[in-house]
Amino acid sequence: MARAAEETAAPTVGSARKPAQKRSLIRVNALLDAADALLQDREISDIGLYDVANAAKVPPTSAYHFFPTKESVFLALAERYLHKMHEALNAPLDLEAIERWQDFVTARYWRVVEYFNASLAARKLFMGTALQSDIRKLDFQDMDSSAAGTYRLMDRYFVMPYVRDPAFKSAVGYAIHDGIWAVSFAKHGYITPEYAREGIRATLAYMSTYLPDTIALRAPQSQSDPGSHPAQPEQMPVRRRRARARQPA
Repeated sequence: MARAAEETAAPTVGSARKPAQKRSLIRVNALLDAADALLQDREISDIGLYDVANAAKVPPTSAYHFFPTKESVFLALAERYLHKMHEALNAPLDLEAIERWQDFVTARYWRVVEYFNASLAARKLFMGTALQSDIRKLDFQDMDSSAAGTYRLMDRYFVMPYVRDPAFKSAVGYAIHDGIWAVSFAKHGYITPEYAREGIRATLAYMSTYLPDTIALRAPQSQSDPGSHPAQPEQMPVRRRRARARQPA
C-alpha cells in the first residue's frame, strides 16, 4: 500500500527533448538501447536514469538533457517499439491466403503476438504490472489510430459494411485480447500459444457480433488501388498472422 501511494505521488513524466543534431541522436539512441538492455534482467521500477546513463556510457548531465526523468526514457522506448511494431504489421500480406475477413484479422493478430514474444522489453513496457500511465495512454492512442487505419485497410480488400460507433467497438476488440495477453504475461512471462489462440478466438467472436460471417472480397485491381472505390466509415480493431506463438526472446 505504501508503495502504491509513493507511485501515485510520483512527479509527472517530463517530455523527452528531441535531438536536433546527429551527435545528439546517437546519444539518444544509445540511451534507449541501454534502457532496452537493462530491461532484459531488471524491472522498470528497479532502473534509474543514472543506471541508463552508465550503461550507455553517456554523462548523466547529457542523459538529463534529453530525458528529465527515467519515465521519459521508457516512454520514448515504448514509442520506438510501437513504431517497429507497425513496420512489422504493415509488411505485405499473403493475399492468396486472405479469403475471408477472419483471415485478415487473424494474420495481423499473429504478427503482433510474434512481435511481442520476440522482445522481453516490449512485453514489460506494455504488459507489465509496473506499466506507466503515460505508456498506457500512448498505447490507447495507438489503438485508436490503428483502429481507424485498419478499417480503411480492410476496406481495400473487402466491401466493408456500415458499422455503428466503430471506434468504440474497435477499443473493445483491442481490450479483449490485450487483457488475455496481460494474464499470460503475468503467469508465464510471454504470450503462450494457448493464450494466443484464446485471444484470437475471443476477438473474432466479438467482431462476429457486428460483422456478417461473409463479406465480399474486392477485385484484385481494387485491392491494389485504394482510389478505385469510395472510402468507408472508419472503424475496427486488429493489429495481427496465423502461426504458432513463438517462444519468447
